[in-house]
Amino acid sequence: MNDRVIVPTFHLPSRDHNVFDSSDLKRKKNLVLFFLTQPDSDFFLKAEEAYRVIKQENAELAVVCPLSIDQIEVFYRKNRLSFSILADEDGGVFSKFISSEKGEPVAALFIMDKFAEVFFHYVEKDAGLLPPFEDIIRSLNFIESQCPECQGGF
Repeated sequence: MNDRVIVPTFHLPSRDHNVFDSSDLKRKKNLVLFFLTQPDSDFFLKAEEAYRVIKQENAELAVVCPLSIDQIEVFYRKNRLSFSILADEDGGVFSKFISSEKGEPVAALFIMDKFAEVFFHYVEKDAGLLPPFEDIIRSLNFIESQCPECQGGF
């Protein structure tokens, strides 16, 4: 029996109305994907700090929020962010990944390889309960070590 979970391709608007297309990463980069119903500046600042290291680990970071493009633009300007915050105003992508009661706070983390296979998955009520970025970076190291096409693969 195959227990692999492959994430479906999704497209969401990002800053300046650019579209984030998860299929653009396929076979190129691992993905650290957060879902936050209640994003906050503290989380975004920690994510920005970790983003430089995440990029060095051949990965991309994206955060899906139930916000409008205008609200996302405010977070970018206020915090000077360089990673992708994705607008999921209608919750369509959010609901494909996480089942929760409407209005219930949710913070989730999916760490996926270049083939959209989920290696690590966490769902909590608050972003502060998710693994710290140091653990996420270690997880990316592990994923790269398992990759048959990468230096450390089998």
